[in-house]
Amino acid sequence: MELDLTPKTAEVLFEGDGGGYYTWWSSKVPLLAKTNVGAGRLVLQPQGFAIPHYSDISKVGYVLQGNDGVAGMALRNSTTREEVVVKLKKGDVIPVPIGSVSWWFNDGDSDLVIVFLGETSKALIPGEISYFFLTGLQGVIGGFSNELTSKIYGLDKDGVEKLTKSQSGVVIIKLDKSQSLPKPQMEITKKLVYNIDVAHPENVVENAGIVKTLTEQDFPFIGDVGLV
Repeated sequence: MELDLTPKTAEVLFEGDGGGYYTWWSSKVPLLAKTNVGAGRLVLQPQGFAIPHYSDISKVGYVLQGNDGVAGMALRNSTTREEVVVKLKKGDVIPVPIGSVSWWFNDGDSDLVIVFLGETSKALIPGEISYFFLTGLQGVIGGFSNELTSKIYGLDKDGVEKLTKSQSGVVIIKLDKSQSLPKPQMEITKKLVYNIDVAHPENVVENAGIVKTLTEQDFPFIGDVGLV
């Protein structure tokens, strides 16, 4: 079968006041399903907030634009089970392991744009990334009975109501500037985030451009995701 390598624009999955998420459908780009690669693009406007969610694959995010991004993650394999919060800027590559719950926020004055890539051979739909949200109108927690939610989280009736009903947004919302969020942990950022923009280029062609390669030696998580 002849491979179609013509450029394809990501299509809208969601757009709102705080930004949008765009995806490349495997049905429109068969090469994604054939190579088991999924891709999506997150655009957060200033004060845009992608509500907590998880996906069905491990992936990496690459910051195309913006210097004031913040991401919070509850890592599945963390021994402390504490949330980590990292700072993001243009050129950063960040791992998002499968099973990790994450949120994303733009604390800057211009759009924050992040592209996600992951290996999808074990995904719900090969060639695509599926997302599951914890809160909001599409939140999975709201699908359980109040009694079960109360038992799992140790909450009373009012607590369950607040957990399942207080957030009425979908996917991406816009926070008020008075809303406080956890501050980035710079030491954690140094461990989890790799900035490819400051890396030494492998090839430099005068008046043409440069080539930089991110390898498993530089960023071991690339191998874990299956992108090598």
